Amino acid sequence: MNKRLFVALMGVLWLSGCATMNVSQSGLYWGKYSHTLYELKKNPGAEARAKHIAEINEVIAKSKEMNLRVPPGLYAEMGMYSLEDGKQKEANQYFNLELSVYPESKAMVNQILKKS
Repeated sequence: MNKRLFVALMGVLWLSGCATMNVSQSGLYWGKYSHTLYELKKNPGAEARAKHIAEINEVIAKSKEMNLRVPPGLYAEMGMYSLEDGKQKEANQYFNLELSVYPESKAMVNQILKKS
């Protein structure tokens, strides 16, 4: 009986841990964003950049899946990478998404566009 109770308790704890995994107190899902960003800054290169972009796409997809707002700056960051890759139309789409979710990021988006 105690063994069943222990297994049930562990199951509840595991499920509650899954439900809150990687969602910040502000209700944003960040996934492994900080880890891939750190790796990109520590070891800049095409591989680290590709992994970081893949993680941003994962965060965006998971956020939508969980009906959460995409964390601030991620659409703008994707727009910046698109600009670096010469994809102006895609960059504009990301910047417009950033501004639609976070209008207060207009100054940041304008700075990115000034530097490009």
